Amino acid sequence: MSSENVEAMVIAWLNDVIADYHASSDTPKTLPNHFILVERTGGQRVAMVGDNAEILIEVYNKKSRADCSEIANWIADHIHKLAEVYENITSATVNSVISLDDREKQYRRYQIYCDVFHSRVSEYNSEPPAPTPIPSA
Repeated sequence: MSSENVEAMVIAWLNDVIADYHASSDTPKTLPNHFILVERTGGQRVAMVGDNAEILIEVYNKKSRADCSEIANWIADHIHKLAEVYENITSATVNSVISLDDREKQYRRYQIYCDVFHSRVSEYNSEPPAPTPIPSA
C-alpha cells in the first residue's frame, strides 16, 4: 500500500478494526447485507508536503438502522486513532455524521465526513518517479 494513498490507509484501518463490515472504495458487484464505502471527496495539497484529505465513509446496512448507526458512530468516535496507526497521518477528525438512506439500493446509510491530515514529507524527500518514455512519431 502506498503511504501517499489516504483512502487506502482508511480502508485498511476499517478492515482491521471492524470485523463484520468489509470496507472498500468500490461498490461490491453482489451487494451484501452490510458494507462500508470510502471515497476521497476533496482536500487541499499544501506545498507538496501536506495533504488535508476530505474523506467520506459510508456505512450501509440492508436490515438494521440501529446497527448501521452504531457502526457509523463507533467510526466517528475512533477515527482519531488513524494517527496512532499511521505515522504519516498527523490527525483525523469528523466534521459531520449524517443519516441518509440509499433509496435506490434500499439500504440504511450513514455518512461520516472526515478530515484526515497526512504528512507527505518522506515522499517529498524521495527520488522523483522515472519519466515515461515518449514514443517517437
